[in-house]
Amino acid sequence: MNVLVTGGTGAVGRHVVRFLGEGGHQAIVMSRRAGVSESRRADLATGEGLAEAVAGMDAIVHAGSAAAEVTKIKATDVEGTQRLLDAARTAGVGHLVYISIVGMEGVAYPYYWAKLAAEAIVKSGTVPWTILRATQFHTLMEIFLGIFARLPGLMPVPYRWQFQPVDASEVGARLAQLAVAPPAGLLPDFGGPEIREFKGLAESWRRTRGLRKPMFNLPLPFKASRQFAAGHLLCPDHRDGRITFEQHLARRYTAKS
Repeated sequence: MNVLVTGGTGAVGRHVVRFLGEGGHQAIVMSRRAGVSESRRADLATGEGLAEAVAGMDAIVHAGSAAAEVTKIKATDVEGTQRLLDAARTAGVGHLVYISIVGMEGVAYPYYWAKLAAEAIVKSGTVPWTILRATQFHTLMEIFLGIFARLPGLMPVPYRWQFQPVDASEVGARLAQLAVAPPAGLLPDFGGPEIREFKGLAESWRRTRGLRKPMFNLPLPFKASRQFAAGHLLCPDHRDGRITFEQHLARRYTAKS
């Protein structure tokens, strides 16, 4: 099968591309930048190149996002998803797989509103679809921790936040399987193996990284912070991943030392 992967160089997309290739399928990366091997240049935020990118594709794994570019989230994640679906419908693509996030409903975080809007567009049915919701990636936990560790000499951390981190490679493997299977609608959540307080994740990360700065609790007076602490982003009945946060850290850091 020919499968287009938007966000094919990102945290989960690169694993989708790898697993599709290992399964004997042709994975094509959709990128805003030329020069990526087996790629087609297109931009979700403007629509430039989308018609050419989707031409001849049997399926699309939509993992492209502007999560790190706040000003582009609406244009990329919401309007861009509509553009992608319009182009896919015109090209006769038979299946679109969308990666989304567990537990977003009602959480006061703007990026989640965009993801919910994108889900609604996918569910409109203009292209047969599958949606897989996953919990936060181990790599995202590290991004959060890196931000909190920027303060010189101290590391403030919201101890009570709860996450169920999952390895992006395991989610990528599942998305690759789904891409070559029939459309399945909204699937059960895909969660990591453990429910963890952020304090424990921070302690493991700090120890692995050899950071000595003191860590202390940082209660944040925001609705989203309270919702994170209350477990809104968890799916305790779906512990599909096997790789723990500590195993991720050991693979990334200890193996290199």
